[in-house]
Amino acid sequence: MELFIYSVFLSITVLSSLGDVLLEDSLLKNYYTVLIVFNKYYLLSLFFNTLNILINILTPLVVFFYAFNIRRSIKFWQIFFFIRIILELLGHQYDLQALKSAYYQHSTYFLAYIGFLTIPLLPSYIAHYLYAFKKHRSSNVPAKER
Repeated sequence: MELFIYSVFLSITVLSSLGDVLLEDSLLKNYYTVLIVFNKYYLLSLFFNTLNILINILTPLVVFFYAFNIRRSIKFWQIFFFIRIILELLGHQYDLQALKSAYYQHSTYFLAYIGFLTIPLLPSYIAHYLYAFKKHRSSNVPAKER
């Protein structure tokens, strides 16, 4: 049940970040608009950031599958796990700048921002890894004994 609640929370988080890509007046869009005016190579950063957000739309699904022990195309979810990690590394130019800004302001802000970025997604990575790479739980065992 906890994982189901978390998948709903994660869905809300992912859908709110989708607004950064779709809304014309978002901070993310304004940030990249200014950067792209000065250097066209920031289109690549915008592409990876947008792709990261779009890929993360499927993330609540894998948490839901893990929570209810639904086995679907495990090979896809294994590949998808590595794609998520790569896009997490490439798709956060805006957050990297905010993190650097927080570091220069105060170490507490820096640590809080790291927590803000990692804590909501960390359980999804754990569930995704367990779903894709660990032997699935037996459906014959009652839920209370798992």
